[in-house]
Amino acid sequence: MASIRLKFRPSATPGCEGALFYQVVHRRVVRMVHTGCSVQPGEWDGRAAAVRIVGPPRRQAQLRMVASKLRWGARLLARIVGEKEAAGLEYSADDVVACFLGCPPCPTLFGFARSQAERKEAMGRLGTAKTYRDAMSSFARFRGGEDMAIADLDADTLKAYEAWLRGRGLKRNSSSCYLRTLRTLYRRAVACGLAPAADVFGGVFTGFAKTPKRAVAIAGIKAVGRLALPQGSPLAFARDVFMLSLYLQGMSFVDMAYLRKADIRGGLLQYCRKKTGQCIAVAWEKPMQAIVDRYASKAAGPYLLPIITAADGTERRQYERAEHNVNRNLKKVGLMAGIGFPLTTYVARHTWASAMRDMGCGLSLISAGLGHESLRTTQVYLSAIDVASVAKANRRLMARIMK
Repeated sequence: MASIRLKFRPSATPGCEGALFYQVVHRRVVRMVHTGCSVQPGEWDGRAAAVRIVGPPRRQAQLRMVASKLRWGARLLARIVGEKEAAGLEYSADDVVACFLGCPPCPTLFGFARSQAERKEAMGRLGTAKTYRDAMSSFARFRGGEDMAIADLDADTLKAYEAWLRGRGLKRNSSSCYLRTLRTLYRRAVACGLAPAADVFGGVFTGFAKTPKRAVAIAGIKAVGRLALPQGSPLAFARDVFMLSLYLQGMSFVDMAYLRKADIRGGLLQYCRKKTGQCIAVAWEKPMQAIVDRYASKAAGPYLLPIITAADGTERRQYERAEHNVNRNLKKVGLMAGIGFPLTTYVARHTWASAMRDMGCGLSLISAGLGHESLRTTQVYLSAIDVASVAKANRRLMARIMK
């Protein structure tokens, strides 16, 4: 069986870095494979055949990355040899080297995450791409900007990252979101053969902690609707977005932002959720039209609301900026209406679901109205729920609000 050793060759020029290479020995034939890495003589531990992490912090970060790449290369060579031994076929040291050189370079965690985000963006999954980037931006801050080989991501690093997140004041579900995203990227790397199939996430929380769902009671919704706000003001727009989201069966802000005038036809608003791609039909009612009419002059393009105002490739940025402004103003609206917790566009979604439940509507109907895919029972009942059933319940809710 071939043996793999890591070797260091000092430079003939004093003060220059020496080369690191793998030595592949099989049946007394020796072949050298350059690693593409080099270190100073004082940064090499010949007895342990490993890189010594010394020097100032910046250099230590570089040396850890070198050590990470070297470990990856050694594992890859060992895997190549193991596969050839398992196949029971004759092979030479040259065959091992050829296989190694034919493999892609060491994939780093940051580089892989960046490529996956770009892939999702090309597929039109902009939300997922942003989630990947946000998670890796957080992990990069934890690492002090220091990249690593994907295969070096281990349980201890993840536990330290979770503690770092909680130490920065993130709640359990928020830290879990970052860790779940990391887990998704790691599993993708495993599927691509870039990392071992190890359960490195077993020691951190990646679930969903139960939290109180904030929903506004009917009396609170009426108080929001009755507020005397300057027409055309940011506060009035934020309040109208909240009410429209409620009327539209708890529609999320991103879906409202991308609604087009052409989506309303035959008394129905038909759209597909950005998050899941699921298509939903909502009966178009007078209270909805009244809100849209107030902003018709500002929504001059194809979009129904003046959230995305220019189709110039910055639509995502426009929607995110608008969501931030609307939520900031909604908090002010909530205080003015006496709501005891921060009002946001997402509260409208919980409010619609809670109000429907309080009116005696079944879980399957509420799930159909929200366009949920996460509830297992939703798909079972979708075929039995028609638009008229949801529209009837939604009309009753609007009648209670406006009474």
